[in-house]
Amino acid sequence: MAQRRANRISTFGSQLTAIVSVTLVLFILGVLAIVGIAGRSGADMLRSNLGFIVKIEREAGDAEINRLKKHMNTSPYVASYVYSSADEIMAAETQYLGEDIAAILDVNPYGAEFDVKVTPEYANVDSIEAISSALAGDSAVETVLTESSMIAAVNSTLGRVSWILCGVALALLVISIVLINNTVHLAVYSRRFVIHTMKLVGATGSFIRRPFVLAGAMNGLISAAIASLMLVATVAYGANVDPLLASCFSLPLCGLVVAGLFVAGLLICTVASLFATNRYLRANYDEMFMK
Repeated sequence: MAQRRANRISTFGSQLTAIVSVTLVLFILGVLAIVGIAGRSGADMLRSNLGFIVKIEREAGDAEINRLKKHMNTSPYVASYVYSSADEIMAAETQYLGEDIAAILDVNPYGAEFDVKVTPEYANVDSIEAISSALAGDSAVETVLTESSMIAAVNSTLGRVSWILCGVALALLVISIVLINNTVHLAVYSRRFVIHTMKLVGATGSFIRRPFVLAGAMNGLISAAIASLMLVATVAYGANVDPLLASCFSLPLCGLVVAGLFVAGLLICTVASLFATNRYLRANYDEMFMK
């Protein structure tokens, strides 16, 4: 009776250990995925603040300015723009310098301008240079001011960070698969003599595998559910602490991460249980005493 109770406790303990271990591994993978999503959203937000300034000829009339406004509204590369008239620029410069420029020069030396922010897809040096060259050829445009060096530096930095995150993600994925496989293997190892006994009474391989594979799949789903709850709580806490983080999280993408955790937990635990069970199905009695 005491031996049966000890075996029951041992089996429960191994299953609990497997669930806890897989949960922690899946949670780490989920956090890494969420960080990747937030990093990508942050990079897109940073790129959306890149752009150029289009300075308009002082002699340009309202019809030409309205034509350029229409062009900005319909162009796929424009994320947003701010139009400032010559008088608005004059007022801003007067306030900044503390002197009435119009009274000194007796004329407004400024022309209207568009401060254009491009979409993330066009936030690179080649695209902005091509766009600015096309705009510079417009008869109403005096010049186009770009910040090519800053754009190149931003894209270079974001590229390096992306490669680093990909490398870390790949390394953690490999480590996670190995850890989950070892954890599931230990859970099956604790019941290896049950497998051997079932073989002795004539049970087929598929009959023996079925409960172990189903148990592994169930452990994977339970672990994924717990990891998903922990991940959602972590994301909600982070968004509550810093509202800026909330803008970096996309609910559909976060839903895909949660779905990915369930798929990963189910697939990895099922396959690991299958391989571990097959190993002890092929083992003889003496090999049962070796891990």
